[in-house]
Amino acid sequence: MQITIEQLIDIVQSDLTVSGMLPKLLPDIEVERLIKEKALEWFYKNYAFATQKTYYVINKECIKSEEYTQKGYFILPEEVESIVRIAFVADPSLFQIGFQSPNLSISLGTTNTPYLSSFVTNIGELATYRQVLASFSSELNKMAKNFVRHSFNNINKRLEILDSFTTHLMLECHVRIQQENLFDNYLFKDYVIGLSRLKIGQVLSFTTAPMPGGFNFQSDSFTNSGNELITKVEEKVKGESFNSGWFIMSK
Repeated sequence: MQITIEQLIDIVQSDLTVSGMLPKLLPDIEVERLIKEKALEWFYKNYAFATQKTYYVINKECIKSEEYTQKGYFILPEEVESIVRIAFVADPSLFQIGFQSPNLSISLGTTNTPYLSSFVTNIGELATYRQVLASFSSELNKMAKNFVRHSFNNINKRLEILDSFTTHLMLECHVRIQQENLFDNYLFKDYVIGLSRLKIGQVLSFTTAPMPGGFNFQSDSFTNSGNELITKVEEKVKGESFNSGWFIMSK
């Protein structure tokens, strides 16, 4: 299920005000800032289910393009969070994976640069094509000796290939899922609520002015409950991480 950021803000405000029993202390614009600048960035970096595996193809012909000749690097789509590995791919039959699973979620399309073509795998939607992905990953594993040295900057999405290449390149990446899918996640909601409570506690500690409605708010209560909720979410996320241990098998 997906919800909008406006709906998420309403959910957070409902918690902070106890469904309107207390006055609103945190403006909606500040809740939105906490969502975009704090919560989303933390979840994309730390939550295993906030990203999904995707494969991109760099056509060998791109090295002849004027843009690559001048700049010497590629700009990957904004949603790319990390690159697992890059392999030389001389066999074009590997590019047909998108057609091995018709009517499923594997699709072919064009990224935001004219030299990249991609097929995106939305892992988790349908278990049927897991076998296709496993087979494809196995083929990449067999090419381990052909992995490409590279440098990827997550901030500006710049990818530099450190090896010369005359064949196609296959990029195995993790990309960010849609924000709306995270907004309805209970851990994400709790994290935003925790950040919001923490912010209210911080603001209250800076002032002794009367609050709306004549209420006497305790900054420590908001700060402590916010920290407790954030810690709880972070421990839960750590427990669900895929990075606790892994290995690669090649058939």
